[in-house]
Amino acid sequence: MKILDSAGIYTGDEDASDQDLLVVERKTFKSLCSGLVQQYGCLSNPSWTIASFIKKGHVARVQFVCPHCKQSRVWASCRVLSGHYLANQKLVHAVTCAGMLPCQYMNFALFAGVGVVKQKYISSVYLNQFYQQVVADVAEESMKAAVERVKESLTMLQVESTHRIVGISTLSRQQHRVAQTREVACTKIVLPQVIARGLNITEVAHDYQATIKLYVRQLGMVNSYDTWHGTKNVAKQLRHICAGTVRTRDRTWFTELSDKARCTKVHLYWCMRNCGGNPDRLHAMIMNISKHFQCRDTYWVESFNHQLLTYLPKRIHFHTKTFEMRMNLAVMDWNENCQRMATSHHEYTDVRRPDHHSTYNVLVKKTYRFVNNIWSMYVLRNITSQQILQDEDDDDMVLPDDAAMYDGDYVDSEDDDYVCSEDGGDDEEEDN
Repeated sequence: MKILDSAGIYTGDEDASDQDLLVVERKTFKSLCSGLVQQYGCLSNPSWTIASFIKKGHVARVQFVCPHCKQSRVWASCRVLSGHYLANQKLVHAVTCAGMLPCQYMNFALFAGVGVVKQKYISSVYLNQFYQQVVADVAEESMKAAVERVKESLTMLQVESTHRIVGISTLSRQQHRVAQTREVACTKIVLPQVIARGLNITEVAHDYQATIKLYVRQLGMVNSYDTWHGTKNVAKQLRHICAGTVRTRDRTWFTELSDKARCTKVHLYWCMRNCGGNPDRLHAMIMNISKHFQCRDTYWVESFNHQLLTYLPKRIHFHTKTFEMRMNLAVMDWNENCQRMATSHHEYTDVRRPDHHSTYNVLVKKTYRFVNNIWSMYVLRNITSQQILQDEDDDDMVLPDDAAMYDGDYVDSEDDDYVCSEDGGDDEEEDN
């Protein structure tokens, strides 16, 4: 099998410098191959030469010239959607859904040499190209599907814990200045939101917030605290009778209790999990935390908060709209992949606790159907908007159906939004 002149094994002999990479659509690549071999009025077989090579983000825009008839043709490595190259928009979509920060994406793209789009262009996709609105709509559909799943399980009299997210509420510092009461304000937003979806809320578990407790009881619901807040200060309170000075030993503290603080805390966890919601039974087992007889394990909530760090790391300050968009992405990821089936079980031993054996599940691979759903809706919405604008004024928009090889000049609206890199050759053109 012969190898084309443009392919082969890279040895660094001819050109030791790394070459820029670009993103090519399969459709436009086929159009390039067919366009280079077709004759367009030229008597001899066309032998196209590259007159200019311009990098626009991840896309290459190349001008070919026939040395015989001097006709020129322009080819772009991808098509156009709403006046912008499709590949650049899709890579912005992929980076966003992967939870990457803009600085991480830009460093990766620069180091790999695949081209970079600026923050201005990313913001334009988010705001002007309906991307944030599409993410919000798909997240809303995900939460509605979770609600329907809960209703279906109740209709079939099945006791099922779906652990899906059915409502969210976010408040920025500009919307609510006091951090201590922000949880209360969000609760007053999200509870009516969930009730409006047709769910009958009977119990609310939260951190120790007295204001939320009063609000929940006003709605006729059962108030509960999570188990961690019910026992977090127990070991600290027992320290007064478990440790102290030599002078006060056997008077205010006792050596027999020096190792009982942690054991007592573990015992309290066990009591709350096994009290069956019966206050008398819990009071008989432990009398010092009877306020927490209504206890709920918030393991799944904390698991979602842990996954949330993939999209919203705490050390980064996001704009309100970007924050809400990334929150919606985390909701869709969680609703699609929580409670996955386990393929196998493994046991491990912590070196710090050799007598304790734990089991963890090896889960099936995560799926990301929500990513394709966002992209499909995003493309459809931009195509619809593009058709509406063309119907209103066809003369003001130059949007080719196929950005492959075509005659004439292409009106590009992205010249100022890109970091364009040159290949360094003699036949290249700088993008100003």
